[in-house]
Amino acid sequence: MDGSLQRLKADFEREGFVILDSGIDESILDATVGDLQKHFGNDRDIPVHVPYSDPWRIQDAWHINQSVLAIATAPSVLEVLQSLYQKPPQPFQTLNFYKGTQQPVHSDSIHFNSEPFGAMCGVWMALEDIGPDQGPLIYYPGSHKLAEMNYADLDLEACEASYPQYLEKIQGLINEHKFQPEYGLLKKGQCLIWSANILHGGAVQHDRELTRKSQVTHYYLGKPKAWRPVQSAAGRFYFEPEVVRDVSGESYKYPEAVPTVTFVDRVKSAIRRRVLRLSE
Repeated sequence: MDGSLQRLKADFEREGFVILDSGIDESILDATVGDLQKHFGNDRDIPVHVPYSDPWRIQDAWHINQSVLAIATAPSVLEVLQSLYQKPPQPFQTLNFYKGTQQPVHSDSIHFNSEPFGAMCGVWMALEDIGPDQGPLIYYPGSHKLAEMNYADLDLEACEASYPQYLEKIQGLINEHKFQPEYGLLKKGQCLIWSANILHGGAVQHDRELTRKSQVTHYYLGKPKAWRPVQSAAGRFYFEPEVVRDVSGESYKYPEAVPTVTFVDRVKSAIRRRVLRLSE
């Protein structure tokens, strides 16, 4: 490893993130923005063959767009991840955003974790210049050194209903350790690589008219056992991550409509959880 990569690795281990130029051709970035434009906004053309979308985000658009796939599998980014972790990176999810999310601060490991712990990371790619009023990424350097923070580690029940309490405990840890926020004010084509345990979220969007066009790709490193904390009340729920790949020649596609979870479905689910707790 040359001197520049050694410094990059040292920065990553100390801070939990690094920012660098992705080296991805601008035409790919522009094609991603242009191709997905019609799928964003309140009057959007709802995309099919993806597992989730709303007016401001699309999950796994690599199923339907070659430019999203190209960003997720860019050799320049994969080489850096390989150097940082000394393990082969495998992208398993993409998220494309049109505007800022203002998402509460969290650790990615609460959504998808790994055995061994820490064998996962995220790469946030700026598809346009990002300023402070657009709701940029917010993150807390050094917070990746905290202990693993699953529901059980925080004395919480592993279920969706515990997520607000999880967020409160995360804020408590930020205050306790006096972590200071930094913001992802990236230029178009720059990317921010963060470790699985770093605390991050979406900053306040001061100007709601502004966009925050970006792509996040999540990677597993090596071949860890992937598991979902929210589904692990009765023991760790392992799953097989999807491999981000070129599916243009494959016959199987995602269903054209993602099943909608109705209010009645949510009530039934809450009742089932209540019954299970009472029976314990």
